[in-house]
Amino acid sequence: MKRFWIIIITIAIITVIILFRVMKPEQIETIPEEVDIGSKPVEIVKAMRDEIRSELKLSGTIEAESRVNIIPKISGRIISIAVSEGDRVEKGDTLAVVEHEELDLAVQQAQATLAAAETGYSQAKQLAKVRVLSQVAQAKAQLDAAEASLQQVKELAEFRTVTQIEQAKAGLTSLEANLEKIKTGARDEDRRQAKAALNQAEANLANAKNNYSRSEHLFKNGAISQQSLDNSKTQFDVVMAQYSIASEQVQLIENGSREEDILAMQAQVEQARAALKLAELQAQTKTWEKDIAFAASQVDAAKAGLTTAQALQNAKSWEAEIITANTAKKQAGIALKLAQKKLKDATIITPIDGIVSQRHLDLGGMAVPTAPLFQIVDIEIVNAKVDVIESQLSQISLNQQTEIVVEGINKPISGVISYISPTLQPIQRTADVEIRIDNAEGLLKPGMFAKVNIPVKVHTDAILVPRVSLIEDETTKKQNVFVVEAGVSQRKPVEVGLAQNGLVEIVNGLDEGESVVVAGQHSLKVGENVTVVDP
Repeated sequence: MKRFWIIIITIAIITVIILFRVMKPEQIETIPEEVDIGSKPVEIVKAMRDEIRSELKLSGTIEAESRVNIIPKISGRIISIAVSEGDRVEKGDTLAVVEHEELDLAVQQAQATLAAAETGYSQAKQLAKVRVLSQVAQAKAQLDAAEASLQQVKELAEFRTVTQIEQAKAGLTSLEANLEKIKTGARDEDRRQAKAALNQAEANLANAKNNYSRSEHLFKNGAISQQSLDNSKTQFDVVMAQYSIASEQVQLIENGSREEDILAMQAQVEQARAALKLAELQAQTKTWEKDIAFAASQVDAAKAGLTTAQALQNAKSWEAEIITANTAKKQAGIALKLAQKKLKDATIITPIDGIVSQRHLDLGGMAVPTAPLFQIVDIEIVNAKVDVIESQLSQISLNQQTEIVVEGINKPISGVISYISPTLQPIQRTADVEIRIDNAEGLLKPGMFAKVNIPVKVHTDAILVPRVSLIEDETTKKQNVFVVEAGVSQRKPVEVGLAQNGLVEIVNGLDEGESVVVAGQHSLKVGENVTVVDP
């Protein structure tokens, strides 16, 4: 019997030690009494009202809120590095500088192009309309000149040809008469006729010279063809020759005829006959019609030019020119901005506040747009990343408060669920969940192992007893506890709620303050006398 009591007391001591680890001091009531040999010794605690919660216990890793790889936008040799690993930087700080001499020159070139485009735009606004109106006026003047030339050609062409024939005939008649006179001897009347012929030849020469000058003018203005100009020159040459012949005839009459003079005169007669045939041939081919047609085509061309110029005026083409110049100016401005941006990109800056966690190149290294130069991490805010199984997802929600425990940090840290993945990983059937943690003191480092406790239910006004006090009915599988009332044991069925850290919530069947047996209850029977012992 003594051995039995020793075993009971030993069990009671172990149970009380466990209770002291899980119960608050105010929950434990010790009633030192002397053990009555006729009663059973038990240990009790008072059922008390307190908070209890159920939690999801997860494991995860601490990661930085922001982790940025700084990749250069241009290639080039690094000529300056401003930071080392571990340095704290602020958004906009310079990290490194890439060589940029060519980029400087590109900016200067773009500035010059923009200046030229702005000048062109300014000139277009001032001169474009004036230029179109000037083209209209010039086209009108060209049309007037072409029409005047056409009228001159019409007036001169056929008349000139007929005149040439008449002059050639008159010249031939005169020469034949003179030849006859030379042969028979000159009379006073012959002398008068020779002088008259000379005077006529002189007048014809002046007229031919005038026609030739006018033809040259028309040819220069594009009103007649080269052939017409050549015909005028030939006519001028013929009349010049006739004048020479007439002059020589006068001289012959004055000096008397000689054999060689008669031969010369005969040659002149033949020459005059050839000139007459040439003039008649020109009349037959109607070369003046070609001159008129050519002058008319010049008029048509001038009319087309005027129509084009007037169309430009009616369409206000200067507005399009101004728009084009303005577009060129805008394009030059954009090109300048692009050149300036490339130059700006030569200076590598940090886009976030944080700490330089990695530096991949040293001074003189070659930066390329495919490889990072630095890594910047922002750890003022960190995330604990955990995997939550499919069945537990319904128990968590965004902005839910959590508790994070990290080895080496004495107190738990609060966090808030900031992200729940909308999809599950197909093999693990888990969802990525992130807990946002304020890390202003920098206690948490990326890569640390974290234990995350997520409360899913919290009862702030629950009646709590130690779990060890529960006795399960083998038949009904319901829970019971023994309580001590006036030194006598009583059995009470209870409904259990949440459980945490060795405590359970009694939802129904027990009141606050009741003495619940936590040691010795398994050998008790209802109505037995008990003695509360001090563990």
